[in-house]
Amino acid sequence: MKRACIVHDWVNLVLVPIIAAMTMAGLVGLIDPALVTYAFIAYVAGDFVWVFLQPEAVPSLPTVILAHHAVTCVLLCVPLKRPHLHWYTCVDGLVELNTFFLIARRQFRSRTTRKVFSWLYWASFLSMRMVLYPLMVPLFWREMQMTEEAPWWEVLACVGSQTILCMFNVVLLALSVMNWRKRRAAAGETKDGASAGAAAGQRAAGKAPGAAAAGLKQRVRQRGGSPDEGELVPAVKGAAAAALALKARAV
Repeated sequence: MKRACIVHDWVNLVLVPIIAAMTMAGLVGLIDPALVTYAFIAYVAGDFVWVFLQPEAVPSLPTVILAHHAVTCVLLCVPLKRPHLHWYTCVDGLVELNTFFLIARRQFRSRTTRKVFSWLYWASFLSMRMVLYPLMVPLFWREMQMTEEAPWWEVLACVGSQTILCMFNVVLLALSVMNWRKRRAAAGETKDGASAGAAAGQRAAGKAPGAAAAGLKQRVRQRGGSPDEGELVPAVKGAAAAALALKARAV
């Protein structure tokens, strides 16, 4: 992984939990939800500039991420004019928990930690990105219909942006499944290769005693004598011992 990506990930491992904590605090009324909107806009805008200037700061698809950030900023601007929608920023912002689990899974390399974060990632992905986000589309539509004198472009900015984010989540799910299948296929090929190598080693080990005996017989005949059991037995025993050692290494 490139150094720029590692730095970007670790900065987000610090900032994303702060944003997530603010969204939860805003949901329960501990802080003004408007503060969450302002903080979110600052975070997304800052990350947009970072990725735009340094595309290698993300593992892949920087253009898609920039488009996602742009749509998110459009959606976040709606509550600036319609303050009663600030609370929905906190609802949508819960998805940052999923973002944190994704980055943590990528950066914390121990097997146990990776499994835990992978489970948390998928649990939050399915519940938030695939359930919560689509449910927000009709809610936003209802809120905008109840808003007096809301022009069509405001409705489009609100409902349309949320719909696009849902589509992005579907694409993200498809990419995640494809990557998972590739990793499984690569692991299967590695396992098959190791098994084939072990089998070849065992076959070679099985042939070793007979090959040693045949070679000794040939050398005796070349000297004009006949194969003597006294000579063959020690040689075959030595070859057998070598074969057992080779089998052990192959396994």
